[in-house]
Amino acid sequence: MKKLLLLLLISQAFYAQKVYDFDYVLEYKNEIDSTKLISNPTYYVNSEANNYSILVFKRDSLNIGLYFGDMNGTKQPRVNSNVNENAFNNTKSISVTCEALSYSGEYYYKYKVKEYYFENLKDTIIDKVPYFHYVIKSNKPLKYQKRKNIAQSHFIVDKNSPLFLPFFNRPIVYEEWKTDKKIVPNGILKIKYNTNWENKITDKWVLEKITPIKKELIIPEDCD
Repeated sequence: MKKLLLLLLISQAFYAQKVYDFDYVLEYKNEIDSTKLISNPTYYVNSEANNYSILVFKRDSLNIGLYFGDMNGTKQPRVNSNVNENAFNNTKSISVTCEALSYSGEYYYKYKVKEYYFENLKDTIIDKVPYFHYVIKSNKPLKYQKRKNIAQSHFIVDKNSPLFLPFFNRPIVYEEWKTDKKIVPNGILKIKYNTNWENKITDKWVLEKITPIKKELIIPEDCD
């Protein structure tokens, strides 16, 4: 874990850089296991660009854990460290230091996309309100899914936000979506839950709060 994470911008000029914009904060709660370190994840997202996000979660009374990742390209920037919570919350523009930055190549398991598929299910009704419901499944035999502990991920999505691109925090799901972007509906992710090979729910995240924001993260392009 790198100690030096972010330089909070006050007034400084940057030339070679890449800027990631965020317009919403999504706060989730895990209703199955609240003892996990990331039981209540918060995501900073761009409703019009779903290839990147910031995940933050509570570390201690002063600090949050922060993970940023871009799922596009052959050189994908990554940040994984701690940052002062107040400084992060009170800063609109954040510049990543070279010391805190790492890179990943193109998603290594991209070839496995052919082993998964999306399926649209009947609407889910919550408090008399209908929501889209779709799932990503493995097309491998059940014995294989059991042996490899492959989960199905279910997405319960708001019907009244058609301009909000689907939010995925797993590269394999994002890569599957890229093969046919019309295969599942747009909309804010209300609930996500995973089921095992026995169709039992193992994890469930429910949206507690959504907040519009204006925040940007700046990646310098001259880091070695």
